[in-house]
Amino acid sequence: MQHKQQRGFTIVELLIVIVVIAILAAISIVAYNGIQQRARDAERQQELSTLQKALEMYQIDNGGYPRCGATAINTPPAFSATVATNCLEELVPNYLSAVPVDPIDSGNTRYWYGAGYTKVSATGYNTSTPANNYILGTRLETVSSPTYSGWGQTGLTLLLGSSN
Repeated sequence: MQHKQQRGFTIVELLIVIVVIAILAAISIVAYNGIQQRARDAERQQELSTLQKALEMYQIDNGGYPRCGATAINTPPAFSATVATNCLEELVPNYLSAVPVDPIDSGNTRYWYGAGYTKVSATGYNTSTPANNYILGTRLETVSSPTYSGWGQTGLTLLLGSSN
């Protein structure tokens, strides 16, 4: 009488397969998170571009940019998320349908607007007459430099300025 030998997987073979699957899953999760961050950063850049266009239209119609409560020349206001949002409300509804909100709105990543600043280089800005110039900034998730400090904020990684 012949015995049929049953063949199967050993525990070592099963463990190797499980480890390989786990490694592939970890790689795909990390790649997916990177794609999400880049997509949110692209949305932030698009929103800043939209804000910039709305501010330029506001300037054409009003002869200056929103001042956000700045009361004296070369005295830009202190900035916070609330002040920046309230100031940009001046653009609604004539220039924007609504003030954009950051994709994750975590409190650490927002859009910042400052009247009375001029972007002078890729990493710098100066104060100016509030009605004549502005800067917009945000923190991008996938970019760590350049960073801008001062202007009431630290760690901004994207800065746009008025075209004047």
